[in-house]
Parts: sequence; C-alpha cells; structure tokens
Amino acid sequence: MTSAFFTTGDGDIVLRAGTEPDSKHDFRVHKLILSLASSVFKDMFTLPQPSDQNENEHPDIPVIDIPDSPEVLDTILRYIYPGAELPKITKISILSALFSAADKYNIPSMSPVLKESLKTFLPDDPFGVYIIACRFGFLEEKKQAAKLTRPKSFLYPKNPEAVQLISSTDLFRLVQFVQQRECEGRLRIGWHLDPIEVELTTDCEHNGKDTRDYFSRLEEEVKLVLAANPCAGRGDLFAVLDSIPDPPLGCDPSPMSGDWYRQTDDDVAYECPLRPMTIRLRLANAAEEWDCFNEKLLQRFFGNV
Repeated sequence: MTSAFFTTGDGDIVLRAGTEPDSKHDFRVHKLILSLASSVFKDMFTLPQPSDQNENEHPDIPVIDIPDSPEVLDTILRYIYPGAELPKITKISILSALFSAADKYNIPSMSPVLKESLKTFLPDDPFGVYIIACRFGFLEEKKQAAKLTRPKSFLYPKNPEAVQLISSTDLFRLVQFVQQRECEGRLRIGWHLDPIEVELTTDCEHNGKDTRDYFSRLEEEVKLVLAANPCAGRGDLFAVLDSIPDPPLGCDPSPMSGDWYRQTDDDVAYECPLRPMTIRLRLANAAEEWDCFNEKLLQRFFGNV
C-alpha cells in the first residue's frame, strides 16, 4: 500500500497509523519534510515521547501514534512528499477524512487539490459534497451541490453516517431549497407549456383537444426531465420531443426566420401552437425560466452564508 518514500531506512521518525491492533501500519518518514509542510507535525516532533512507546522493530527512533487510518495517512504523505504519486480518490468518505486531516494538521497546500477532487463527486453524490462543503466553508461548492441535489438525495443518502456531520441549519436550508424548487419552480416553467395557457395565448384553428393533449404530454415529460436532472437545459428539453408522439399537423411553416421568433415579443410568434419553431421556443423559454429561477433561489438560500 505504501510508497518506498515512507519505508526508507534514513527516516528519523515513525508514524504509526490506525486505532485497532490488527490495522496499524508504520510509516518511517522524515521530520524535516513533514515539519516544512505542517506546523502541527513540527510542534508534535518537539514533544518528548514515552520511553516505553518504542517497540523492538524501531529501537533507535521515536514512534508516534496517529489516529488516522493507514490509507488516509498514506495519502497525506503523498501530498507532502515531493515526487510521490498522488492517488485517485474514489470514495467520498476518504475525501472527507482527508479534508479533516488537512485541517487538523494544518496542511493548506492540500486544499486546492482536494477541492478539485470534490467536484468529481458532484454528479453521483451531490448531497455528500454538500455535507463536506458545509463542514469546511466552501461556499461555491455548496451552491453547486445544492443545485444538483434531488429530494431522494437526502431521503436516501449514499453515506448515512455522514449526515451526522452536518448541522441542522445547513440541512434544513437544503431541504427548503429543494422543496421550493420542486414546487414553485415547476409551476413557474409550466406556464410556458400548460395546455390552457397555450390555448389562451394563441389564436388558431388548431387549438383543439389534440393540441391540448400534446402539450399536456409535453409538460409531463419536461417535469420528469427536471426531476431527474435539476440542471437540465435547453438541449435536454429539446430531446424530449423525440420521446413523445409527433404533434398533430399544424399550420404551414411561417416564412419568418427562426431569429424573428426568438427576438419578437409579438403574440403573432405563437399564432399556431403546433409549428415546430413555436414548440421549440416554448421549450427554450421554459428552460430559461427554470435556470433563472434556480439561480435566484440559490442566491436567496446560499448567497450570503
């Protein structure tokens, strides 16, 4: 598990990691290198060690017990030692332990790299990222994690033990944010696709049952997309058009260009609800509304915390 850096014969101190007898692991390292990286290690090395702490395998140098796991200490040393290969962190629990260790041992040089690793967990475990970001005061990462969090994320967390590490205030704020986004947010974007609103804002002979049924189905499919992906954008919503039956035949395409449809505020842009450009415009407006609402809600809940 350990690098050759951490078992060298010229090391002048041994760090013994682990709390259980069968899980302890010795790292023979160099005081100077650790002292340069961490003021806590530097102070630790100045303290006298108990005379009975050294065991037979290290009779000539001090042995210091470290409560961290061997895996965590090995990773810490790889960040400290020049030339050591950094490991790929695949467990968010290990990453959380590394953040704690970097804070405990005052190793600020670890934070930028660890924060980059934290971002890799956003798609799969945004709630876990949110917990870490709250614990260590990472505002931007907290907002990114909140934006990706779905209701099931905190109802069925991937690491239930980690939930005890978050304050009730931060947890309540996240729950409020997600619930308000799910309820108010979908209602706000639903206006663009609501069959009744479509009928009221267009004046065309195609405003009939077939049109209302189509937009009802379109609205439901869009809600499913947003439930699965809180950051869904225009392209994600356009993809919905391939998943539902083609709409009833509408008016012939307008001679106006697509840019005209996007730039005008005139209701004539919607004169036929079943034109492809009209449907895409409604979806684009829904995506824009959703994104703006998300950003305003994030600012309200997390902008100043």
